[in-house]
Amino acid sequence: MYAQDPALLAGWKFAAEVPSLLETIENARPTVLLGLSGQPRAFTEPVVKAMAAGQARPIIFPLSNPTSACEALPEELIEWTEGRAIVATGSPFAPVVYKGKTYTVGQGNNAFIFPGLGFGAILSEAREITDGMVLAAAYALADYAAQKHLPQGNIYPPVDELHDVSARVATRVIEQAFDDGVAQSKKVTRASAGEYVRAKFWKPKYMPIVRGA
Repeated sequence: MYAQDPALLAGWKFAAEVPSLLETIENARPTVLLGLSGQPRAFTEPVVKAMAAGQARPIIFPLSNPTSACEALPEELIEWTEGRAIVATGSPFAPVVYKGKTYTVGQGNNAFIFPGLGFGAILSEAREITDGMVLAAAYALADYAAQKHLPQGNIYPPVDELHDVSARVATRVIEQAFDDGVAQSKKVTRASAGEYVRAKFWKPKYMPIVRGA
């Protein structure tokens, strides 16, 4: 919650001095509900059903970590909206089976963005990270998901595709760094961004731990 001008609440109906989450949804009729509070089970059944009232596909993301802080469980959101909710969580959850249909639960994790954003900024030697570069990273992820996973009803790629996503994100970030005039590297151009990212991309390899006697 954050402060709002009381004038914005003109015409709202609520019982106490300030509206509750349920009353806010009933009055504002939002289409998206993001859980960033760290308050476990804050998305109760009445709250979720209020989100679903009048919305064909309500977007409900209980993103708080760890799992114990999640605002609602995916299976609850699917059941309470009769399978209509678009759900993503901050923690990994197993797929939900509801009325014979399997719903994959996307993980809305910032790891899909930040490695590629940082990598692209480093490779382009950007003197600053612009708003445009951050937005380009977000669009790169959205385009990747739309091409490979949205046709199957999944709004996020699986975490095991993080390397592929990061390469796409880094490429778009470099391109945007040139567009915004902040790229300083002489080793890469906007046109060669994808090739340069692939040449510089690496995967960490961890040596096995050997315990002493």
